[in-house]
Amino acid sequence: MPRVSVIIPTCNGVNRYVDQALASVLAQTFQDFELIIVDDASTDGTPEHVQAVISKLISSPPPPPHGPRWADPPHVIYYRRETNGGPSAARNDGAKRANGEFLAFLDQDDLWEPTFLEEAVKQFQTLDGNVAVVFTERFYINAKSECQYVEAHTRFNTISSPFNRGHDVPITNGALVRKTAFHAVHGFDEQFRIFEDCDLSIRLTEHYQNAHIPKPLYAYRRAYGSHGRASACGSIPSQIALTSRRYFLEKHTPPELMAELLRPAWKREWAAAYSDTGKYHLSQGQRKKAREFLRQSLMLSPFSRRTWLRYLRSFVPF
Repeated sequence: MPRVSVIIPTCNGVNRYVDQALASVLAQTFQDFELIIVDDASTDGTPEHVQAVISKLISSPPPPPHGPRWADPPHVIYYRRETNGGPSAARNDGAKRANGEFLAFLDQDDLWEPTFLEEAVKQFQTLDGNVAVVFTERFYINAKSECQYVEAHTRFNTISSPFNRGHDVPITNGALVRKTAFHAVHGFDEQFRIFEDCDLSIRLTEHYQNAHIPKPLYAYRRAYGSHGRASACGSIPSQIALTSRRYFLEKHTPPELMAELLRPAWKREWAAAYSDTGKYHLSQGQRKKAREFLRQSLMLSPFSRRTWLRYLRSFVPF
């Protein structure tokens, strides 16, 4: 049985970097893994493209240090969904088929450094069984795969970091997850099209510990082109993003007796959600409805210049 199951959800990946993601997986220095590709109802020839890429990489891999020398090539599973369910559903389908002790998710437009799996597995070997996640830092790349900058995950300004001991835990790209823990919390919530990683990391942190490798071992591709990120099939309409954000906040807003640390963070997040919803309604010409959400935002964050500007715009015909 493989030690790690690598899961890549893909949708219309021919022109969305899936070949580079596959290459970064097959170039790992740690070789005890299986590769599970879940095609979320692609319509562009992704199955043939992926098969050709994998065949080429396995038959003639680059020599070390840029490629492995396999004793045996990794087992590859290709599963195609008949209907598009989004990245969360695709990842859950992959996890159901996983044979490894650990799960490692990678979006089709992101990349791993060659030692990502090796260093994450080594870290797990030094930890007790209550650790469910080992995660790393990330660096950002552009459409040409050029490094833009490195970002630390140790910070308190993300939507989920107050729950995760001050970290933004990158479950969907830069983490190794214990499979038993993943299934114990029922995996990804498929109602989310975004924030699914934040939601899962919070639920894991409620029951397990996580461990941090303070170095960048994966690359996150910034938004590009007119279609946004390539990890989802097509672009994410703003109303879907807003719905997911509100669902996340309603699901995780702390109760009255929660620690004071969380209250300012959640006021900020609700204020931002109301403000962005107001912005969306402004873009639809729904000025009265926009004002309702912008007022709610200002009640929580009365000194937000951005929200005040949006509020004033709601009175101007256009």
